[in-house]
Amino acid sequence: MVAGASKLKILIVTADYYEDFGERLEKGARERFLEAGVEGERILLRRVPGCWELPLAVSRLIRRHAPDAVAALGVLIRGETDHYDHIARECCAGLMRVSLKQDVHVALGVLTCGNRAQAEERCGVRDPERNKGREAANAILRILHADSD
Repeated sequence: MVAGASKLKILIVTADYYEDFGERLEKGARERFLEAGVEGERILLRRVPGCWELPLAVSRLIRRHAPDAVAALGVLIRGETDHYDHIARECCAGLMRVSLKQDVHVALGVLTCGNRAQAEERCGVRDPERNKGREAANAILRILHADSD
């Protein structure tokens, strides 16, 4: 349990282009928030088509729902072209701009993987403790705890 966690409002926005991986990341983050004491009805879950859509969706959802923090989750897997590089760079930069502009912590849970095996490892397929959605939730809990000191 984390002191004051029951009053937090958390937004989890998941890119579901790789739906199986997105669901695992989302589940890991949600479970960690529940373990910390965040009330289930105060955890808002939203989906977007892909990582490219995350920055705009997160920005709009922050304005609409005024969360204490956001976990932005998704998976990018390198393909045969440089498309991956453009999406990864702009998604991450866009999320940072949203966080700074809105003054809301946006935890980066967007995985940039070379192949499906790397994505499986980082989504906790074999070891749930390695779930990067869970790690994004931990980052949020730590930063919000630091803000309350």
